[in-house]
Amino acid sequence: MGVSASFRLFVFFDMDNTFNEKIEKFLSLEKPSDAQIMEGATLLLQLSPGRSRGIYNSAMKRPQAMLPWIRTDLRKHLAIRKRGLTTETVEKYNRETVRKVQQSLSVAPVAVPDDRENVPAVPVLGTRGRRSDHDSLPDDIKQLWDDNVERWKKMRKCHAQLAMMIAKPGYAPCDGNELCYQLRQMDDALRADYAKYDSWKPDSEGKGNEKKVDSVDVFTDNVRTIQNARTAISRGLARKNAHTEESLRKLQEAVDTLFALKQALKEDTIGKLKNLGIVIPVNAKR
Repeated sequence: MGVSASFRLFVFFDMDNTFNEKIEKFLSLEKPSDAQIMEGATLLLQLSPGRSRGIYNSAMKRPQAMLPWIRTDLRKHLAIRKRGLTTETVEKYNRETVRKVQQSLSVAPVAVPDDRENVPAVPVLGTRGRRSDHDSLPDDIKQLWDDNVERWKKMRKCHAQLAMMIAKPGYAPCDGNELCYQLRQMDDALRADYAKYDSWKPDSEGKGNEKKVDSVDVFTDNVRTIQNARTAISRGLARKNAHTEESLRKLQEAVDTLFALKQALKEDTIGKLKNLGIVIPVNAKR
């Protein structure tokens, strides 16, 4: 009798959670014995057979000496697993994050000083100015701008830190995933707050009239750009052949373009895009 797909999926996640529990149990030990450290090294080897072989071999001979390295790498892998990522998808997540962050850093908020001496930097290609009516805006809307200035500067520092980490010999995607995760959260918040700041109108307070259709719903000079992006999304979702890395990249760029121009997407469109692994910006319009 065959085993159903849903049952296999349940077993997979149950085993996955059990493995996470084993890692957490080891990390909770204040003074693990040699035998326990060897077990921790075995868990690490299962997570990263190629990269962790040296640590494992050394732990079999000098367990206590290798404890700090085992703990550090297990914490790293556990955080990745709890984010729902696998070893195979970490690199894709990191790459997508760096692309989005570099895009945001290439446009600096006005009046941010250029103090990036001796630090890997993203070239600033443009400047984001404040609204002409900024001084007359409500305090909470003005605060969005101030928060984003500080957020942008913090993103620049984190990106420089990540660049230096990547440049070191022996770097692996799992090493930079924590920084990429922090950068992704900041970038999503930056884009969402800019959208709120740019679109605020005095007569829009308290009105929850969100639109539910795919349309050019904000006046813009970029109608052709919006239409091209929607066409790319429609074709991408209708694609019959398996997606390639290049086709997914173009699909992600089309989504980013629509969000940057404050356009809406239908809920079912967003669902289909998420199923393909496309990242939908936080607070994207529906």
